[in-house]
Amino acid sequence: MPSKRGPSSCNQTAIKWHDPPAPEVSVLSISPVTDCQACSLGIASQGRCRLTPTAREPGATLCAQGERPRTVYFIKEGFVALSAVSPRGTELVLTLRGPTSLLCTEALHGEPSPFEVRALSRVKLCGISGDTMSQWIGPEKSPARVVLDLLLAESRMQRDEVNWRQGDCLSRVARFALAHARFLADRPNAVRKQVVARLLGMRPETLSRCLTRLERDGVLDASRGVRVLDARRLAAIALEDTAA
Repeated sequence: MPSKRGPSSCNQTAIKWHDPPAPEVSVLSISPVTDCQACSLGIASQGRCRLTPTAREPGATLCAQGERPRTVYFIKEGFVALSAVSPRGTELVLTLRGPTSLLCTEALHGEPSPFEVRALSRVKLCGISGDTMSQWIGPEKSPARVVLDLLLAESRMQRDEVNWRQGDCLSRVARFALAHARFLADRPNAVRKQVVARLLGMRPETLSRCLTRLERDGVLDASRGVRVLDARRLAAIALEDTAA
């Protein structure tokens, strides 16, 4: 049974070590791609583009959250929304994409989509199956394929790192422990507690209280590093308050 707990003692204020520089603002592309000879994918294809033109009406779903897409889409004209909800139905992410965006790249590795992708307007697209795009990019050990795989892996990690701050403190610590159980067990002193606390958006003393609580519940051992004792119960705790 998932452990019961009272109101979160988590301080939601991030710990600031210094004032970061102002980030550059990415501008959403609005100019349609009307000429295949001027399209970056068309140019790379050298006149032998393997993508197939298609279109979707407003409200059409290109890919559902959790679905394993089969097709990679390149937007030529129009706009789509990318959204994600927590297991409890709370919207976590909502963002827009326009012309020149490449979507549903999970099809390249057969992975589930973290987002629902839905047309906001009539959308003109070019589509290609994940397998066909992988072959077009290059053989498995070619430089282009290796670099692409590394970029996709980095994108997944960045997305996961943003999610570490979703939910109450105990569920954050539980998710982090599950994701990095082997690393934390094998290298107990590799990452300082202050760094983990900052990553999770809490104070070090709050992290210590959460670890003590999880130890008392018998789901992990934090005496030296972090060792998961009951992954099933820890996963239940991780999902308890992901909508907070």
